[in-house]
Amino acid sequence: MSVETRIIVVTSRLDIGGTERHLTRVLPLLRRRGIDVALYVMEQGGALESELSACGVRIEGPPRYHFMHWPRATLHLARFLRSERPDIVHFFLPRPYIYGSIAAELAGQSGRLMSRRSLANYRTRHPLAHALERLLHRRCVGLVGNSRAVVQQLSAECGQPQKVALLYNGIEIGFPTAASDRQEARRILKIPQEAIVLTVVANLIPYKGHCDLIEALGRISSKLPRPWLCFMIGRDCGIGAELKAQAKSLQIAGNIMWLGEQKEVNANLRASDMFVLPSHEEGFSNALLEAMGNGIAVIATAVGGNLDAVIENESGLLVDPGDLNSLAEKILRLAEDAVLRNRLGAAARERVERHFSLQHCVGCYEALYRAVREKQPRPIRDVLAAGPVRPSVRAKPPASAHPR
Repeated sequence: MSVETRIIVVTSRLDIGGTERHLTRVLPLLRRRGIDVALYVMEQGGALESELSACGVRIEGPPRYHFMHWPRATLHLARFLRSERPDIVHFFLPRPYIYGSIAAELAGQSGRLMSRRSLANYRTRHPLAHALERLLHRRCVGLVGNSRAVVQQLSAECGQPQKVALLYNGIEIGFPTAASDRQEARRILKIPQEAIVLTVVANLIPYKGHCDLIEALGRISSKLPRPWLCFMIGRDCGIGAELKAQAKSLQIAGNIMWLGEQKEVNANLRASDMFVLPSHEEGFSNALLEAMGNGIAVIATAVGGNLDAVIENESGLLVDPGDLNSLAEKILRLAEDAVLRNRLGAAARERVERHFSLQHCVGCYEALYRAVREKQPRPIRDVLAAGPVRPSVRAKPPASAHPR
């Protein structure tokens, strides 16, 4: 792909979250492949902006407007698109997709892509937004899902499965966590070396299933090896006090460490014996992949992208969402069986290396952008099914993204 091909990615505020972390990893690598990509945020001021800017990715967008923010941000984006005239505009997250598509219409912008990174169960609560999305799908040249479950939903919505493609998340895979790494991580975090440690990385939102996990832990607390701890990592989206009260009522408040939003979770993962993702719905969790890539045994609910990542009793353990007895039983099983933890952790890392590497993911984005830019006759679905573009040794990042 020539450096003249110009991509603008549109998303919301660049706070700490799965989509936002995904973009901070992918966009710099696309630039290194010689792709001129810039990020437009519908609201500036997110915690990850400085990290992305330091990698040479240009970030544009308005500050927070005190009155009618989203309509005004839409007009700002329309003016930006008219000025830039990119070859491709790629929308991430539902609200930026809807408002950004309106801006694209106002600017006469074609070459639109949309990525959905979660199951669209919000549709039942927002029927008008869902109806509008179905109309906007027709104006996109491609729709991208990050798991088979998301792709199935998108295909049913748009009625054109050939324009819907699967593009898995990808993570940077470091060296395996050695026993000495684990000991050092625990020393730094002041955790007993003999403790059983569980980690959850998910913002405190009802559908993430923290309530289920706390209830399950309460049921087996007296049976777990002592001492045991659970790291709860994620932004409190309104249910933190309720969860803490629940833990207190079950007499396990002292075992749970509420660590809040964290930019970096590798130290916690290295110190962990297992990772638990008890969500009721899931697009595809980057945190799950990161735990697997660190060689940690995982327990996840059998929903969404978890089913793409975890093969039952091979690369992890699966439970049905809301099945508290099964969740409790499998946590206890892993806590008592170090050999099983090691086997599952090693298999999890191998699966991530084979299917979910960041380089593979970035190569798929390049293949997607190349096909749209060159107006290839093949359906988007077939383009990504053919695999990623290999990085060229001659590729260099553009001198500046979208210079003006």
